[in-house]
Amino acid sequence: MNNVVAEEVAQAEFTRFVEAMDLDVEPSGMDEDDLKGFNQQKSRIISAMQSGSLVVSDKGEPIYTPQRTNDAQAITFYEATGSALMAMDRKKKTEDIGKLYAAMGEITKTHANVFSKMKMSDLKICMAVTTLFLG
Repeated sequence: MNNVVAEEVAQAEFTRFVEAMDLDVEPSGMDEDDLKGFNQQKSRIISAMQSGSLVVSDKGEPIYTPQRTNDAQAITFYEATGSALMAMDRKKKTEDIGKLYAAMGEITKTHANVFSKMKMSDLKICMAVTTLFLG
């Protein structure tokens, strides 16, 4: 896929998103594993921004339009609240993916089933955004 957004612009949009949502992404506070995970999520988000599938609204909210999932609608990631954490609490201790889907559903104001039907390439972008919100 050809990039429609320059890397510098995508980097600036990533920074605008992080600042608007007041996310803690300061590398100095991360251990080696956290930094590796953060860089992977950031790379996925920047790539999606470069392709034009992920944009940031005037409010700083990421809006992702799935590229490979049939009939998928654009998904807005609203600023997370405590209800995202509460949604995760409703799942069993061993249901890590269920917890993540519940949080994604809460943050996007959609049903968790939306994510269970997504193709992995689309799901990875949604998981990257959510991971930053919950980090």
